[in-house]
Amino acid sequence: MPVSSGLEKYFDAQQKKRTMQNMKKRFADLEWKIDPAFMQSFVSFHDKIMGIVNENPESSDMVMQEVDELTKHIERTKWKYELKKAEVIIKNSEKL
Repeated sequence: MPVSSGLEKYFDAQQKKRTMQNMKKRFADLEWKIDPAFMQSFVSFHDKIMGIVNENPESSDMVMQEVDELTKHIERTKWKYELKKAEVIIKNSEKL
């Protein structure tokens, strides 16, 4: 069923808005997991990605896929770090 161009623009704008809000939320969720020393670089990365999405809304699916991969990688790295930290604590407690 065809829709008017005004209605189509409205729905496209709403989808873009939801995508941007979702992407901003995902970045905010990642932000607390990032080392403060790395934060300046992350802020620059965030600004570049959001600029790409603003200029090319059709790239948002690809960007979200990459953010998903980044999230998985950060979670895996954090998990490995926590395991190593636990291993050191256990070894040190056994020495006592």
